[in-house]
Parts: sequence; C-alpha cells; structure tokens
Amino acid sequence: MGDSNLQTWKRNIAIEIKNIDIETVFTEWWELKKLSVKPQELECLNGRSKIGCDLIDYYFFLNRLETVGNKGINFYDFIKNIDYYKTKKYIQNLLTYCYQHNRYVDNDTKRYYYIYGLSFGRVNAFKITNALSIYQKYKPSTKNYLYSIMDPFCGFGGRLVGALLLNYNYIGIDLNVNLKPNYDRLLNDLGKKSSSKVTLLFQDAKDVDYSQYKYDMVFTSPPYGNIEVYENGVRKTPDEWAQFYTVVFQKLWDHLRNKDGVYAININVDIYHKYLVPLFGECEEKIELKKSTRNKKYKEFIYLWRKNV
Repeated sequence: MGDSNLQTWKRNIAIEIKNIDIETVFTEWWELKKLSVKPQELECLNGRSKIGCDLIDYYFFLNRLETVGNKGINFYDFIKNIDYYKTKKYIQNLLTYCYQHNRYVDNDTKRYYYIYGLSFGRVNAFKITNALSIYQKYKPSTKNYLYSIMDPFCGFGGRLVGALLLNYNYIGIDLNVNLKPNYDRLLNDLGKKSSSKVTLLFQDAKDVDYSQYKYDMVFTSPPYGNIEVYENGVRKTPDEWAQFYTVVFQKLWDHLRNKDGVYAININVDIYHKYLVPLFGECEEKIELKKSTRNKKYKEFIYLWRKNV
C-alpha cells in the first residue's frame, strides 16, 4: 500500500469510528467557553465528562490511533492483523461477548476498536477541561501579554485549546512533525476566536533553547517512558530516558520566570519520584487528574511547584 493510499485508508478508518463535523467542534468550543469562566462548575465535572473530546478528536483522532500503546501495538496494526488476533482466545471471548450483548454488531471497525481498547488500552488526549481547571486555579500572568505558557510535549492539543479559550499566550513543542497540519487546521478554525499568541515548534524538547522564550507557567505531560510511543518517536533505553528527563526538566525550570512561576507536570508516580523529586524536592501541591478509567486503583496526578527567587 503506497503512502497516499495508506493515509486514505487510515483516514477512512478514523472517520468510520468517529465521524465528527465542524459544527460539533464549534458547539463544544462555545460550551467550553461558558465553562471557562465558571471555575466551580469545572470543579464539579467528573472524570467521565466528554465535553471537549470531540473537538480534540476532530483534529487528532487519526494520530491517536497511530500511537503505540504499552502492549506494543497501535490500532491500525491491530486491524491489519485482525485475522491473526482472531485466533487468540481472549479476542474470541470478546467477540462472543459483543454478539451476546449487542455491542457494535452492525459495524466491524467499531467492534474491533472496542475490543482493542479492552485488550490493549487506548491512548487518550489530555482533556481540555483539566487544562482549564489548572489555568483557572494557577492563573498565568497576562500583563501586556509578555509571558506565555510553555508546553514542551503538546501532544493532541488539549492544553493549547484551554489557553485559547482563556486568551493566554502559549508555546507548544512536539517531536511529531506529522501533527503540524492538524494544528494548522485547529488554529485556522479556532485561533481567530482568541487573542492568544501561539508559537509551535516541531522538534525534540531536549534541543530547545528555552532562554529565547518568556514563560511564567510550565504545564505539560511528558511521555511515560516507553509506555506510549508516538509517531516519529523512538523507544529509549533507561539511561537515555534518565538523561532526557533530567535535561528537559532542569532546562524548563531554569528559564521559568523567577517571580511566581508555576511548574506543573502531569507524569506517573515513578517518574515523579525518580527524576522530579531529586531535582526540585517534593511538590508543593498534587492534583489528581480527572479521567475516565476502568482501573479504579490507578491514579494520575499533576505535580506542582512554584518558583520565587
């Protein structure tokens, strides 16, 4: 399958699962806009709220499907090799369950996506509502728009859209250059609705000269080691990850505004203890991330420090 045909096939698969139109995007934008000035209502949302999810997926759902999860397979690979996976007992059991409980029996692709999620887990986007909550609680400086939010792992755009909704300047960095066309579409559709100044860099966060940028908030969600491998990303050895985290975390801190700078990192607890605590000490605040999950015991947090020098 040639590159053009492959992309068409991927796009058709994504649309078959989620056929989202631009009107849905604008509807969710205005719903989020109303929420963005109501912090108490934001706080009352539970992890199962899907407001804003279609907005993000309109631009980035195909990219999510391309991401390799912690079991070493993305959804497109699963579909390509579906005949092989159908020989596996656990897949056979789930197919039987779908037929017995009338789950997606009229659409093979949606049924396979459901089964893939149960078997291998899905890669989720950072929720816009979680970003709004952080921005509302730890307000970045807006004086003369001199400062920005720095997000060196901008991923699928949740923190960017939150910044647009509140008119905060934003600098996003991502290694995956294939995200650029979708970010361009997003900014073309929504950028005119905001006064935010947005800068996007598609390069390795470790190689960025952060001294060239003014930012008073770091808010990001770095990769969790090799648990998820994004398109154009590569698996790293433990030593390579150790160097990567140490260099990036320290650079971000060094160039964060000295007065009332906010440093907020969404990462798993192992990486927090192994790399962030030795660099900056125990966090000043820990905020549980609101998300929908079948694993009630698993929790994720945003770890937060303030910089006052």
